[in-house]
Amino acid sequence: RSSDLCPKPLKNRDVVTLRSWLVLDKYHMIINFSVKHPDYPPRKDLVRAVSMLAGYLITSTGPNSCIFTYLAQVDPKGSLPKWVVNKSSQYLAPKVLKRIYKACVNYPSWKRSNNPHFKPWINPEQNTLPSISLARLALQHAASLEHIDESGLSDANDERGGNSDDENDCKN
Repeated sequence: RSSDLCPKPLKNRDVVTLRSWLVLDKYHMIINFSVKHPDYPPRKDLVRAVSMLAGYLITSTGPNSCIFTYLAQVDPKGSLPKWVVNKSSQYLAPKVLKRIYKACVNYPSWKRSNNPHFKPWINPEQNTLPSISLARLALQHAASLEHIDESGLSDANDERGGNSDDENDCKN
């Protein structure tokens, strides 16, 4: 489960996803989508967003190069106008890609001093995350969530305090 901080007066979002990855000779794929989990029901203080499909496809083009494809098909739910969602995706997607690029550039030196042989995406036997039964999960369909009206929200009735800036714009 992850949550996103959104600028005031919008309510913060959360999402529960199932992530899977596949490693082939020239491709690495990481895909996730929303699920319902009985231990993580929607909370009153957050809007439950829905990830229909999100992920990355990394295609090797050489020993030190690749093509990176990012897909995010997400419904933030609530009562946001479509133009706000579309406009924010023009800002958020490039911001995500810049963060990923920076992480990739810094990864080799970081990995050398942080468990250099721990790579559970290549060696599944190294995975230390708890297993969950897929039988406990169900697909989270956008239409099954409560509609939360945010149209009447204003800065005055937001308890979070602080100002909205680009560092807090719906970030993980």
